[in-house]
Amino acid sequence: MAEQSQQEDFSFPVPRPPKQSQLPKQNPLTSRATVVDCSDRQNGAQVPKSIPIPEPKLKPDFRPGKIPLEKGYSQMDWMRLTRTHPDLAGLSGKPNNRPITMAEVKQHRSKDDAWLVLKGKVYNVTPYLKFHPGGLDWIMKGAGLDATFLFNKYHAWVNSDFMLEKCVLGYLAAAAPETKQA
Repeated sequence: MAEQSQQEDFSFPVPRPPKQSQLPKQNPLTSRATVVDCSDRQNGAQVPKSIPIPEPKLKPDFRPGKIPLEKGYSQMDWMRLTRTHPDLAGLSGKPNNRPITMAEVKQHRSKDDAWLVLKGKVYNVTPYLKFHPGGLDWIMKGAGLDATFLFNKYHAWVNSDFMLEKCVLGYLAAAAPETKQA
């Protein structure tokens, strides 16, 4: 009970307002300040109705190796297509586990028919050409070839098995040993 009466008698001290002579005449402002100095205004802070804010200049995203894609050809559009298209590899119901020789892969080097090898798997990348973020020219550098080295150089973090799973044609057949004729 004694504690309650002591608590009821307690109050925080109220500071006295500073004398006008103790206040600075004007706050120092820097050249980049966004605050309006109202210290010498009689009616308190009166802020202008609108303060112009400079808009940042937007630069187009032209990073090396990146090209603007046509509308409808983003990576999200590619993922959507892989979930809805029944036959991106063009196998017409044939199994996608047949051995394919490098000689056969080399025959498919055009924009209308592009195959490449990644990590031992052969892919028909023709439907992916317009979706490639680096553009058609870059992906065509690997058409008809084992593009594993190029892929690892530029896309080491990308899961090619997932990205191109619907484009698998088969696996790269081991090269036939050369026979010497006597």
